[in-house]
Amino acid sequence: VAQIAAPAEDAERDWSMDELMAKGEQVYVQACVACHQAQGQGVPGAFPAIAGSAVVNGDPVKHIATVYDGVAGSSMASFAGQLGDVDMAAVLTYQRNAFGNSTGDTVQPKTIKAMR
Repeated sequence: VAQIAAPAEDAERDWSMDELMAKGEQVYVQACVACHQAQGQGVPGAFPAIAGSAVVNGDPVKHIATVYDGVAGSSMASFAGQLGDVDMAAVLTYQRNAFGNSTGDTVQPKTIKAMR
């Protein structure tokens, strides 16, 4: 998965919801859509839905860990080595606020950076 270029200093600033959602949609199309589908509905029995997901709509720390570390014994791979801090924060924010999900929160790049 190719990273969408973002200057390193961008990981240090607070991004607005609109910025994260726009970038997150781009990252989702590149990195997530093949498994989780265009409308976040997933593939029953293979790839869980993002729309209405308890993980996506629940504790942001668990959601971040799912995308960052992957899920052992499942098809969910770790994206820690594939997405930069800005891209990961953006796609997490997008997932939490698209497909009928509306947590209203953002995940900031510096939160992801602190995990590295």
